[in-house]
Amino acid sequence: MRLITTAIVASAFAAPAFADFATDFGVGVSSGGQLVVEFNFASVEPIPEATAPGFNGWVSDEPGFANFEEAEPDEDIFVMGANADIYFELISTTGDGFEVYDPFFSGPMANGDTFALGGSSFDEHPFWTVNADSPDFDASVFSYDVTFRLIDLGSTGYTATENITVTFTRVPAPAAAGLLLAGAPLVRRRR
Repeated sequence: MRLITTAIVASAFAAPAFADFATDFGVGVSSGGQLVVEFNFASVEPIPEATAPGFNGWVSDEPGFANFEEAEPDEDIFVMGANADIYFELISTTGDGFEVYDPFFSGPMANGDTFALGGSSFDEHPFWTVNADSPDFDASVFSYDVTFRLIDLGSTGYTATENITVTFTRVPAPAAAGLLLAGAPLVRRRR
């Protein structure tokens, strides 16, 4: 059943992904040799609902990770060397059913798990998901934090990024959206 789910969810995002620095994490290296990520944290779109056999919840492959192809010296971001070997490392998630999958959708990652982004050139998109069938899922929670860092296992020896925390939200189910809208006047009246 896991293989069927993987194929269905992966096929939903089978269109080729191209680096879009308006929505992807741009990855480069500073003049001091530390990996850096440039990203507009306000640009994270809510995760849309996706149902497939064996999976019930919300799935998105945005934002992804792409390398800088040109230096931005005014921002202290430079192109990585050819011997870089960059990995995503999951530090933590808030739970409540939030799960991170590698680009091959090969099972939810645990804290400390890694997957390869690539050398000095890559455009990889993990799957950011909220699993409604998870025992941790809480239907009243719509905001999820994930903390990760990027590490270099290549001979370039770049220093890892600082821990990066991104907040994701999920698109409410139609019934939940109705409840949220119905509850809005109550919140105003209490003030």
